[in-house]
Amino acid sequence: MQPNLDRVKQYLEQFPIPELAMVVTLSQDQALYALVRDPAGGVHKVQVGDYLGTDHGRITSIDEIEVQLMEIVSDGTGGWVERARTVTLGGGEEEPS
Repeated sequence: MQPNLDRVKQYLEQFPIPELAMVVTLSQDQALYALVRDPAGGVHKVQVGDYLGTDHGRITSIDEIEVQLMEIVSDGTGGWVERARTVTLGGGEEEPS
């Protein structure tokens, strides 16, 4: 397992997860989206499969109170490990598990 370093990064990947805040969810065509605020106050629509944060975090699920993502981070020995993160409604995050 390792991140795809050749793909084009999405806009919200330039910000650390603690600087992003979930604002609200939207339902459209039976899909659930979240609006996420960046540190400059811009609001962005995200969906499952989009990327957030500086550690290759890919959104795995969205519900009314949180956005869950899986990051791929260095294990410090030249390899990679997955780490779950959650951005909650109103901002902030839960500790990585």
